[in-house]
Amino acid sequence: MNFIPSFYASLFLLLIPCLCGFEAAAQEPAPREIDNIAETGDKPKEVLVGIYVINVESINSANQSYKAVVGISLRWNDPSLVCSSPEDAGKFRRFGRDEVWNPGAAMLNMRSASRQFEDNVSVDCDGNVLYLQLFYGDFVTSADIRDFPFDKRTLKIELVSTRYETDEVRFAVYPDGTGRGEQFSIADWKIDKDPVTESTPYYFKPNNRKLASFVYKLGAERNYKYFILKIIIPLVFIVLMSLSVFWIPPTQLGPQIGLSVTSMLTLIAYLFAVGKVVPDVEYLTRFDKFVFGSTIMVFLALVESIMTGSLSASDNNELAKKIDWYSRIIFPVVFLIIIFYSFFL
Repeated sequence: MNFIPSFYASLFLLLIPCLCGFEAAAQEPAPREIDNIAETGDKPKEVLVGIYVINVESINSANQSYKAVVGISLRWNDPSLVCSSPEDAGKFRRFGRDEVWNPGAAMLNMRSASRQFEDNVSVDCDGNVLYLQLFYGDFVTSADIRDFPFDKRTLKIELVSTRYETDEVRFAVYPDGTGRGEQFSIADWKIDKDPVTESTPYYFKPNNRKLASFVYKLGAERNYKYFILKIIIPLVFIVLMSLSVFWIPPTQLGPQIGLSVTSMLTLIAYLFAVGKVVPDVEYLTRFDKFVFGSTIMVFLALVESIMTGSLSASDNNELAKKIDWYSRIIFPVVFLIIIFYSFFL
């Protein structure tokens, strides 16, 4: 079994008294038959769900996933597990999860996470059952990141019963066992302090079934200040450097071409450097539009410098100066339009 850092496991163990109210005690149970308690009575069987996100380590935009440490607690009552003898009062028993009735809950959006505890339940003499488990791994979080680097997303954990429909089992929130850690190790995202929970049916189309479901949501917003200060602003300076070619006299073709080519090479090298922090998606994000527009601006400035230099060499110096004069106005205005279109429309 793969174990997460002991800090998280210890932290979750400290949370157990708050989550459940059970004491750590176990007694070897006798073999028993599993009763389907969800089918008794007219009302659906209520199962209390507690989801506690201890830590979010990273969010992968390209893979549409996030890595987290998540504690799950399920509580329900099983009348068939009530102690038959008064002498057993105060005792706790431990069963394998599949040795007793359970709601068959599974995390629908869990991609590759490992269980950190044995798959057992604890039962008191009143038939109150507690299931605790700690998961560490990747969870799917579908999101459209067209607004990158100003995008937001929802970190979701969806618990679905694989056995029972909404008229058989009902998931309800257990407030004392639901929440999030005080501080996450992730630095480039802002995570909401208060999670949102809802118990809604999950429609399973192949079998036309409405399964019992419980959804836990945490809002997340990307820390865009990093991208503005370290990526976008330097890129603006590179474009402005390329536009300064319009103030060099067209008779000085060498300095014009040298500045334009240097700007183009600087832009290409810079884009290679920041490529690792930009998500790989098939559609254009806001940042992609800005980069594409900036690249066109630098290339057109190179073309303009070659053209005015050629005109000056052909004794059309006045026309070359006129083109430079118009370029000093048109290019900055177009660049402002690109910025506005990329980040504000």
